[in-house]
Amino acid sequence: MTPADVRLIPARGGHINASFLVADGNDAPRWLLQRVNRSVFPSPELVMHNIEMVLTGAAAGPISDISLPTLLRTADGDRWVHDADGELWRCWVVAPGLRSMARVTSVQDAREAGRAFGAFARIATTLDAGLLAETIPGFHDTPARLSRLEMSIAHNTRGRVDRAREEIALALRHRALAPLLVAPLRSGAIPARVAHNDAKIANVLFEAATGRAAMVIDLDTVMPGTPLFDFGDLVRSSVSRAAEDSTDLTQVEAEPELYGAVLEGYLSGAGGLLTPAERALLEPAGRVITWEQAIRFLTDYIDGDIYFATTHRDHNLERARAQLALLSSLEEKREEFGALSRQSSVGGRQ
Repeated sequence: MTPADVRLIPARGGHINASFLVADGNDAPRWLLQRVNRSVFPSPELVMHNIEMVLTGAAAGPISDISLPTLLRTADGDRWVHDADGELWRCWVVAPGLRSMARVTSVQDAREAGRAFGAFARIATTLDAGLLAETIPGFHDTPARLSRLEMSIAHNTRGRVDRAREEIALALRHRALAPLLVAPLRSGAIPARVAHNDAKIANVLFEAATGRAAMVIDLDTVMPGTPLFDFGDLVRSSVSRAAEDSTDLTQVEAEPELYGAVLEGYLSGAGGLLTPAERALLEPAGRVITWEQAIRFLTDYIDGDIYFATTHRDHNLERARAQLALLSSLEEKREEFGALSRQSSVGGRQ
């Protein structure tokens, strides 16, 4: 293949890094070229350090049929390069026959997404969490996220607080959720482990022919944490068929069938990884991470949309509303979902 055969195509779907599909002469995507966003990741070299550790750990021995993506190496054997401006670039190999999906459309989707991230937890638990860098400090520090929201409300730099009064009041009524995961992690009641920290169905690739999960992608946020962060994000992103920014809040509902599928898939993929203390927090994890995401969207809206990519002025406010509606549905079903979590014995420690 010569340079004349190569074509760069802006990749759709990502909101953080600059991404381009590299196509061959037949327009078949071969690689995904990315520039890591220094505004989000001030030390992209640490991001790559974490990714290399996880990829090396995964290569040490197969744990399941779930794989991780492959980085293309340079002629010198490096997995990334710096350009003249000091920006970090990397290139992923595009796996043929795999597809992604923006949201859950079936029970099988939910189960397979859960299984994929359960398997990722097993891969990640072979690593020493203390050896990984915290590339985004406090990423899932929910009490800190609450403090950041309160600070944004107090400063009101863009004059948007009045428009979000109802959402702010609803979000603050759930402040008791803030310490439910962070406190036991800090006290040692649950172990510190390596977590993906962005566990949503969009970060799973599926076999196009069978619909079976095949690969977990987007490893930029791999950091020390707890698998509960990932399970909570799976619940948030996979138990409702509505889009994350749906404006029809009547469609934003946590479906027990989808929740059960996520739970079954996750515990199946994780095997006997989780301790009893971790298993006891599975149901609260979904509510905590859904609320955390709601206040992140709300904070960004109040601050003027400086983090999440938006398509219109109220986009982040609409996202926050949808997450708060999902939280309300999870609260209504907390006893039912808690019973499912307690009763499930698939892969759990006894």
